Formats: sequence, structure tokens, C-alpha cells
Amino acid sequence: MSVQTNPFRRTTIVIMFAFGFAAFVALLYGLGMGDSLASGKNGDAHGASNSIVGYKAFANLLEKTGVAVQYSRSPTGMENEGLLILTPGPYTPGEEIDAVVQQRAYVGPTMIILPKWQVFSNPELEKGWVIRGEPLGAESGAQILKDLAEVTLDVDDKTKAGGPVESAVGSGLKAPARAVTITGDTMRAVVRGPSSKGALVAYLDDGGVYAQLDQLDESHITDEDEIDESFYPVVIVADADLFNNGGMADKSTARHALALVKAASTASDGGVTFDLTFNGLGRSENLLTLAFAPPFLSATICLITAALAAAWMAFNRFGPPVRERRSLDFGKAALVNNSAAFISRMQRGYLVTDPYAEMIRTQSAEAIGISPQASEQEIHHRLDALGERDGNRFSALFYQLVRARKPQEIADGAAALYAWKKEFIG
Repeated sequence: MSVQTNPFRRTTIVIMFAFGFAAFVALLYGLGMGDSLASGKNGDAHGASNSIVGYKAFANLLEKTGVAVQYSRSPTGMENEGLLILTPGPYTPGEEIDAVVQQRAYVGPTMIILPKWQVFSNPELEKGWVIRGEPLGAESGAQILKDLAEVTLDVDDKTKAGGPVESAVGSGLKAPARAVTITGDTMRAVVRGPSSKGALVAYLDDGGVYAQLDQLDESHITDEDEIDESFYPVVIVADADLFNNGGMADKSTARHALALVKAASTASDGGVTFDLTFNGLGRSENLLTLAFAPPFLSATICLITAALAAAWMAFNRFGPPVRERRSLDFGKAALVNNSAAFISRMQRGYLVTDPYAEMIRTQSAEAIGISPQASEQEIHHRLDALGERDGNRFSALFYQLVRARKPQEIADGAAALYAWKKEFIG
């Protein structure tokens, strides 16, 4: 009868385990990261979008010029040093924008790029591409900034695109099509509008000192007013064509965008962070998210490594698993083993030496035909005549066992007497 072998090969089990373990870790990672794994190619106006109204081209330009760029999908990104670029949608609540600006007053500079164009999707286009429609209108941008400052936005449909505009941070900038300008008591122009009315780009006159931005429109804050030199600027881009993918097709516009970022980032450390939370690409924090983010990521890696090590040890253990023995065996063996264990536990081994020695003597006498009525001396004399084993005759081994008291002496004496009987009697 053939022995049944394991139906699974070792290699098969290892591969199954590897795929299962990897899938489990990937599931936990996906649950933890959530929307952060979603693609930014949705056609909206944000830093990860490759549509005509997105800012992916500008982000790539910053990276190629040596600027560290990152994309934030959580509110913690608002605390990053360096320039934070907000790209709110047309329906972003104004109080949320104001809260971010107030939070970052002493953290780092902030740039707000207001939405300009309506867009429409088309299944025939590549993923992330959209069709650009009409401008959103001035009310949209004003609502986004309503809690930050009282401003007015205008869409100039008559100004010819491509005309020169004046900028405090560069030269050669061309006016975009259907330019959007911003005006307000606290708005100071960085880039003037095509008709010199309003600003395509402005900064918030909030009591800070921003010498690199106020060349066109000096601050109205005087020495008599409260001046805080530790403030960081808040730059508002009214016309998104100065930064979006469509605008980056023009070299002069791209050079000006870099110059504006450099001017806004003066006196700040760090790179540029594009916020994605206002564009529906944010994620909420949970325990799984923390498990896959520093500083807890190191602990997660240690746990995964320990699990793999334990699995590897299980696959490489020596021999098959040991079958658990029954506590009570069947049949005569059970009676003998349990009786021996009981005697040993009670330390009464010396009580069985006499019965065992007499049993061996009786069996040996019967085997060679000695009469049961024979005396003990005669029996020993007849058995001794059979021969010696290891220099000992039967009587010597008999009395050695009878006089034994220690467990080891009893075991050795019983074994020697049994070996004598095995050799001479059988």
C-alpha cells in the first residue's frame, strides 16, 4: 500500500502565500490611502491636471529648474514651508480660503489662482483633456475671496490678446485673451491689466512688507499703521492663463511665471506645494493612513518583515510536524505504561524488584524443567550452571536487583537480569 504524499508542492505553496500576502498588504494600503490614489487627470484646474486649464506643465517647469514640487492631498499640506499654491474651484467656500490664509500668515507665502474657464468633457478626447468654453464670470472669483478681501473682478472682452502688459517682476509679458482683472482697496498690482485698470496679478496689502512685489503699486500701509515684517505675502492671480497649461505654451508667459514664483517665495524656505484638497482630490486621515505614512511607516515595515520571517521559518522547519500522542494508550501497553509512570511518580520502584526477580527466576526454572517443589538454593545452583554473562551468574544478578533501591540501579539490574535470561533461556 503506497503512502499518500502531500498534494501541494512546496513551490506552489510559497507562490500562493506570496500573492496572497501581497494582495492583503495592497488592500490595506488602498483602504488607508483612499482618494489619494485617484488620478489627477480629471480635466479640472489644479496642479496635477494635464488639461488646457490645469497647471501640470507649470509644475513640470518648476521641477526642471530645480524647484522641489509636491502635491498635497490633506490639510496637513497647508503647514508646509515654502510657497503654497491654491487652485480653488468655482464653488469653493470663501471662509475656507480665508482660514488657510490666516493660518499661513507666519508659515510661508500663499498664491491663489482663481478659476477662469468653463470646461466640458468629451469621450473622444484623451484622458484628462477637456473642451474650453466661456469664462466663468467675475462673480465666481469674488465669492471665493469674499471673506479674505472685498474685491471686484472684470472680464475684458475688448482688449486684444498678445499686447504688452506691465509687471513688477519681469518684462515681455503678453496680455492673455479675455483678460480677467481684479481691483480692491487692499489689492496692490503686481501685473497690471491690459488697459491699466485693475491687475492681472495682485498681492494682499495686509500689513506686511513685500519690497519685491510693490514696485508698481506701493503699499498703503504707513509707519503710523501696524507693520509686521514677519508676514508672508498672499498673491492673487486673477487671470489663470498666466499659469495654466495653455499659457505655458508661450515662452514669455512661462518665464514670467517662474519670476513671479521666485519673487513670492523670497525669504521663505522650501519648495512649491500644489494643494489638491480644494479640487476634490483630498483624503481624510485614519489609522490605516497613518500606518503607511512617516513616522509609523517604519513600524509597519518591521511588522511585515517579522511576518515574512515567521512564514519563512515555517516553510523551512526540520521534518514533518510531530503528531500529538494520546494521553491514554489502548490495550496492554497502556496498562503497563500507566502503571510504570504511577510507580515512578510515587518513588516506589523498589517494591517491584522482588516480584520481577522472582518472575524471571520462575520462568527460567520452568524453561529448563526444574521442579516447582525445588528449593531456592537448588534453583539458583541449576541456573548458575548455565553460564555467566559479563562475568555474572544468575544468582549474582538476582540479588543485585533485589538489593537495588535507586531508580537507576533498579533499571540497570532489571535490564541485566532480563539480558541473562534472553541469552541462556531465550
